[in-house]
Amino acid sequence: MGDLAIAGHARALLEWHSTARFCGACGSRAVPAEAGRRKQCSNESCKKRIYPRVDPVVIMLVIDKENDCALLSRQSRFVPRMWSCLAGFIEDTKITWLYYTQIVIAYCRDGSDSEKQIPGESLEEAVRRETWEETGIEVGEVIYHSSQPWPVGPSTMPCQLMVGFFAYAKSLEIHVDKKELEDAQWQSREDVKKALTFAEYEKAQRTNALKVNQICKGVEKGQSISADLNVETEEPAPMFFPGPFAIAHHLISSWAFEGAPKRTGIEHGIFPCLLVHYVNLLNVEWYNSA
Repeated sequence: MGDLAIAGHARALLEWHSTARFCGACGSRAVPAEAGRRKQCSNESCKKRIYPRVDPVVIMLVIDKENDCALLSRQSRFVPRMWSCLAGFIEDTKITWLYYTQIVIAYCRDGSDSEKQIPGESLEEAVRRETWEETGIEVGEVIYHSSQPWPVGPSTMPCQLMVGFFAYAKSLEIHVDKKELEDAQWQSREDVKKALTFAEYEKAQRTNALKVNQICKGVEKGQSISADLNVETEEPAPMFFPGPFAIAHHLISSWAFEGAPKRTGIEHGIFPCLLVHYVNLLNVEWYNSA
């Protein structure tokens, strides 16, 4: 593992230790074991082994083959003009409004057991569901691209496994769920290629550098790391994407350059600096008190 991967793994473990304090089977205190790689119940009659939680997430670049476009989206928490892929968590069970409706219809029709166990959805089903829920786009073919561990999720889900896909659209009209996204738009291959050039990334990185500096100063003053950070440079990039540290970048660049990802020349973005500062801020008292 490289330094960044080690720091990310440590961050995820620290967050997990701070939340997984008790045994889920008997409620007794859970204590670190194997140098913190797992925990074990302190109750001698239980001794349940507890392992770090990994939350699976699908991330997909939705593609319009006919018009040679890709669907990109923005969340309100993104820095100005940053666009990325759609993403969402795998459902444990298919209890969404659509499946619930189907269960009710089946029960009314033939009296089948509406409370029977429903199996969890597949990765491909999650891609289609999330795309439909967030943008109203219907997806047909789903093709696996790559995966990436993401150890910087929220404290309740500190370690995520991002599973990346290309998803091919069967419909094109966008209906954005404003609770999930700020916006979603079809972007042409040429516009995406331009946004991936070194010059555009240079502009974006200047904005990111200001953001990191503002975060560090805010932390020193006791401010939240998630404070409002709509900083700008005098020369903003019209559109840019997450850097090469993120699977979204590779999904987008692979499509833009027709399966042959191009190096932008930018190997260091906002993520490494943020991660180091975030790890330094974590509470590690669990280890000292263990």
